Amino acid sequence: MMIFLMRCNLNDKQKQFLVLRADGLSFDKIALQLKTSKSTLMQWSRLFQDDINDLQFMIMKRLKEEYTHTKAKQYEQLLKHLQKVDKAIEDAELSITPLKDLILVRNDLSNRLYQMENKTVYTNTNVVETCEYTGTKKQLTLNLNEL
Repeated sequence: MMIFLMRCNLNDKQKQFLVLRADGLSFDKIALQLKTSKSTLMQWSRLFQDDINDLQFMIMKRLKEEYTHTKAKQYEQLLKHLQKVDKAIEDAELSITPLKDLILVRNDLSNRLYQMENKTVYTNTNVVETCEYTGTKKQLTLNLNEL
């Protein structure tokens, strides 16, 4: 459970109430589950409103982090879609499937992957290039699409 729920002045029923209330359960359902009067729950709600809000915030924050569309997740999704499109092209019954549409989708996915890979650069390659005319040294970088 959340650390802020471990305040020493909360009993187990109050902690359960905070979690259930933060999850959006009604006073009636919580009263049945905790075998506590609705009026007591309403008092707790007023008393611990900040804790309920904090808990709701933490739950939503965790969900947002879990479902955030990070670059890595976008990249993974594009690769999965490309794999599915490749499979559909492979399995296509050419007499009834518009192959042109599948190829267009595949090209679009490939282009989006290429753009993401082109922007993803590894700079710590420990490979140095020396210009044969000037003698200047430059550390080489590696783009993901160069692998």
